Amino acid sequence: MTQRPSIQPILPVALSLLAACGPGSDEHADTSPAAPRNETPPNVLVVTMDTTRADYLGMYEPERAMLSPKLDAFAEEATVFELAIATASVTPVAHAAILTGRWNRDHGLRVITADGGYRLPDDVPTLATLLKRAGYATAAIQSSFTVSSYFGLGQGIDEMDDFDAPLFETDDGEYIDWKLDQFQRRSDETADRAISYLDRTPEPFFLWLHFWDPHDKDILPPGCTATKQPAIYRNEIRYMDSQIHRVFEHLREQGRWDDTIVVVVSDHGQGLRDHGWFGHRTLHQEQIHVPLMIRVPGAQQKGRVASLVRSIDILPTILDYLGMEVPEGTDGRSLRPLMEGREDEPRVAFADQINRFDRNAKMMEQKPLDDFLYCAMDATWKLTYRPTHPDLSELYNIAEDPKELNNLYAKRPEEVSRLLTMLSEEDPWVTQPFAPLESDGEGRDAALSALSALGYAAGGDAPPEAGELRWEWFCPSLEHESVSGEAGRCPECGLNLVPRAEQ
Repeated sequence: MTQRPSIQPILPVALSLLAACGPGSDEHADTSPAAPRNETPPNVLVVTMDTTRADYLGMYEPERAMLSPKLDAFAEEATVFELAIATASVTPVAHAAILTGRWNRDHGLRVITADGGYRLPDDVPTLATLLKRAGYATAAIQSSFTVSSYFGLGQGIDEMDDFDAPLFETDDGEYIDWKLDQFQRRSDETADRAISYLDRTPEPFFLWLHFWDPHDKDILPPGCTATKQPAIYRNEIRYMDSQIHRVFEHLREQGRWDDTIVVVVSDHGQGLRDHGWFGHRTLHQEQIHVPLMIRVPGAQQKGRVASLVRSIDILPTILDYLGMEVPEGTDGRSLRPLMEGREDEPRVAFADQINRFDRNAKMMEQKPLDDFLYCAMDATWKLTYRPTHPDLSELYNIAEDPKELNNLYAKRPEEVSRLLTMLSEEDPWVTQPFAPLESDGEGRDAALSALSALGYAAGGDAPPEAGELRWEWFCPSLEHESVSGEAGRCPECGLNLVPRAEQ
């Protein structure tokens, strides 16, 4: 396959030609000859690794290089972002942010199971919808139900290789979950399907590959003899690493490697008993500090970037390199300046967990203080605010204390106020259960009917005590404390008010 020239000069022309041939473009069709082969825009491959901690990959933690030798080699060709932050520590919510470039409040997918709030709205543009509009063939090959079309994550995707999973109710009737042991794929099967797709798909293509292995121990790698965690987790990361490499090698064999923008990112991490918790759904660094690597063939790239970046920055970065307009409502910013070694305005990251209003949040039995978690952080300071237990909120100097061992919430009120003000302007608060989703299609009807039959969606019971909270709202400024019974802005300084549960 003929190698294409450097990306920058060809993309605007190539994309305009593709768009002219796309659906609905007949009225303004370009009558010039089709784009020559070397004007085809690059392919886009986005690899999401579920539940993969940054510090379990060698490019972030050299002592664990044996777990990720293939991804470490890829990192040598890419830009490695040393402090990339996810927006949540549950799979559908975090993936929605990656695919839309929006904060959780703005893309609207906030929980896994509730009356509403568990599906990406159809009118929110995704990377797939934008690239499909530009003439790309779009596909997704998934390894778990948790990134399926049920959550609205298939928008704009021509070939959505996902699956449904049967729902079940726990014996006590408190929670709802899916039989994921029957409806997940090991990474070798995902890689096989990706290779098959690449063998039959012309260019340009957008392919989203989702790997699930590190999430749980239901399907172990071949030959794995580990019986306890975190040994199982390490084995699964090592195996996933080898299978991602198979896809990369196939692109090389096809001559497409240097024609393809590649992004590798994790949706969130895993507790592994740090901070006393094995799973996820909290906002400590081991849960939201994620690996992120981007390779743009033919582009000038800096090897490592220490600045704080966010998973929402992926979409605008890809669009920037493709010469495409970033849609209105996108919260992320292109990482291209940082990748090219230029200065860029510092970023602030936000994350949240709405566990109290999520029927899937079984961890609430053991961690009731983590019912609502809202995080704002920059490269130095990180605040995790608990509106139902404000005095138990957490503030860390992550530049000096990256493992979050020394809570300074009571000692640095000026930093608490500064970050809480930033958080209040983002306005991420959820103070009452989600309203039921309105049906707008057969697929949603079927999903809501399944949940409704179990009593949890479309009119089912709310989680225990979910509606019993009473809120008051206060100003985050240290200069004064205006308190109101309603959300709004402070009458004295104009700042957005912050909720806290009445005690």
